[in-house]
Amino acid sequence: MKKQKSKFVAILVFFCCTFFVLTIGCSKNDKAGTDSEILQVVVTLSFFEDMVSQVGGEHIQVTALIPVGVEPEDYEPVPADIRAINDAAVFIYNGHNMERWLPSIISDFASRENFYALAEQEEIETIPLPEGPFAGDPDPHVWTDVKNAIIYVQKIYSILADASPENRDYFKARTQKYVRELDDLNSWIKEQVEKIPHSKRVLITSELCFQYFARTYGFFHDAIWTINAPEEGTPAQIIRIIDVLRKVNAPSVFVENQVDHRPMERVSRETGIPIGGILYSDSLSQPGEGGETYIKMMRSNVEQMVEALTGKESD
Repeated sequence: MKKQKSKFVAILVFFCCTFFVLTIGCSKNDKAGTDSEILQVVVTLSFFEDMVSQVGGEHIQVTALIPVGVEPEDYEPVPADIRAINDAAVFIYNGHNMERWLPSIISDFASRENFYALAEQEEIETIPLPEGPFAGDPDPHVWTDVKNAIIYVQKIYSILADASPENRDYFKARTQKYVRELDDLNSWIKEQVEKIPHSKRVLITSELCFQYFARTYGFFHDAIWTINAPEEGTPAQIIRIIDVLRKVNAPSVFVENQVDHRPMERVSRETGIPIGGILYSDSLSQPGEGGETYIKMMRSNVEQMVEALTGKESD
């Protein structure tokens, strides 16, 4: 269903990267010190932009490279992205091969001391991908467990405080407030999940992107494909998930906002199991759709799960 990405684009980006790295000659320290009040931060994922804003407030300016609704794995960087990374005082990405395109555009950077991979922290207990081209690698969707999101936020605080020590107390106060909100979110999710009978805690999605959520909140989780890749929704993948659905008690199946919905629509037709909603996994929602922040997207996901799997609305 997905076509192989053009080699021409990769070659073009490589040469553009080399050009920018060779011609933009300012140091990271110069960038960080250009304006002591405003720290320039670049991130990859849309909800990282939200998290960084929650911590940094008025003392940072944050830009997300990947637009809302775009699959991070398939994003094709443009020369402006390379310039943005080079000019940033801080660059934050997920890691664990979530941004597969990233190594090709940062390989020639002279220094990457201000680059930070949030998912690659020792405190996070990763789950391996069970099959597919990246079988055995850590699943990068760490943030779907709110406890891991808190680890992300605490790391963001450390990064910003080190980059702008004069604003450390400001960042700390905002981090403490945001962590309390995330703790409340975690408790709320647990309360809502209790409304779903154990036999109906079955989460079937297009991509296997909720393993951390399922482990923490007690769901059986499976998907059509393991991780977004050129082969998504193949006949073999669809046959396999239909076989799984014949064995489990799934009142509904789900799709994610940034993927092709057609494979799951076919599964729904062939099994008679309705699609219970659109979940947010790798991206926030567009404005007005209800998943514009990390907290809102997690709440929206759980609300849809509760309603689709029980027939009742969440509180």
